Amino acid sequence: MPQPSASRRQFLQTSAATTVVGTLASQLTSPAAFAGETNTLKVGLVGCGGRGTGAARDTLSADPNCKITAIGDLFPEYTESTINRLKSTEYGDRVTIEPDHVFSGFDAYKKVIDSGVDVVLLATPPGFRPQHVEAAINAGKHVFCEKPVAVDPVGCRTVWEAGEKARQRGLTLVSGLCWRYEDGMKETIDRIHNGAVGELKALYSTRYNAGAGKHYARTPGMSDMEWQIRNWYFFTWLSADFFAEQFVHELDKMAWVMQNEYPERVLATGGRQTRIGEANGDVFDHFAAMFEYKNGLRYHATTRHQVGCTNEFQDFVVGDKGTADLMKYNIQGENEWRKRKNVNRMYHNEHVAMYDSIRNSKALNNTDYMVKSSLMGIMARMSAYTGKEVTWDQAWNSQLDTFPKEQSFEAAAPPVEVAVPGVTPLV
Repeated sequence: MPQPSASRRQFLQTSAATTVVGTLASQLTSPAAFAGETNTLKVGLVGCGGRGTGAARDTLSADPNCKITAIGDLFPEYTESTINRLKSTEYGDRVTIEPDHVFSGFDAYKKVIDSGVDVVLLATPPGFRPQHVEAAINAGKHVFCEKPVAVDPVGCRTVWEAGEKARQRGLTLVSGLCWRYEDGMKETIDRIHNGAVGELKALYSTRYNAGAGKHYARTPGMSDMEWQIRNWYFFTWLSADFFAEQFVHELDKMAWVMQNEYPERVLATGGRQTRIGEANGDVFDHFAAMFEYKNGLRYHATTRHQVGCTNEFQDFVVGDKGTADLMKYNIQGENEWRKRKNVNRMYHNEHVAMYDSIRNSKALNNTDYMVKSSLMGIMARMSAYTGKEVTWDQAWNSQLDTFPKEQSFEAAAPPVEVAVPGVTPLV
């Protein structure tokens, strides 16, 4: 499996989109300097759903000298709703969005980026993330982007390249993989790294619940493209399917436990039993994956979205001296420990870290793990969809590109084809 430095070299050598580093750097806008705590940072929000609105509120709570000055979404009704919700919070006086800084349509992200903001929050459906991250970094903006960062390997490589540009230019690029910023999780995993459970023997995660995603009824005259985007959670080209969209949090926690070593291969299975019919697009409702690492360690990861079943949400790290229960912040075995009190402010903390990095000119860049954890979920989905074992190198180099080239409501929507293991090809 390519390690972080090797993967970076491989990408820079093989991606057709990559040019000489010096040339890339010279083409980018230099980031503004914001040393000190009193300079106002202008923030633009792209994506006005629940997570985007939440990210905007978190950003306002994290830095008293930032303000939201631009907002954009594909659908104008969402921008209006988000503005109203943000203005009703205790931070409403810092929501200073003029009418000509409210944008809608497929190019809304470009208009937000070009509106004079310093920081861009990206929270649209994941399928749009690669082009949005790329555009924001090319424009010299600091970026917070939600997880996952892509829905396919081509998108992952696009974000990887953008992350390299951000690193070269001293731009902050923060991921929405929020458990990395959760204090109790940090302490638990630090103890694992310091030997509390001994040599690692096995990893295990489950996430069983009724599922996320809201169905939006098709109205007369609505195109297939609009209908799919409004129901984005149920279409792989928009959501990546829930093993990569939601379960990526569990994958990233274990990547953190493994000190950002990623698996060599995965064999996964999955399907849909209750999430059926046209309204549910092409996504599955259950997955089970077995990841294998270079040293032979295995990670068993299972998840389902099915109503009326037992819910479970657990992460265990098993070593030869004990077992860590990540979600309960405790360790049993030779070095017993439990965190008694924990205030979960991870969504807030990731924005605090972002502004601290910007204001103190010490760029924070989460590219390595936000891209690789996203790819970890995507490779498991690829395995489950095809029935084939998928190696890390296969996934990293895959030409799978699910995002449509033409983006308009009049354009043809991607065909809806539920994957059939053993029939669906591995690209």
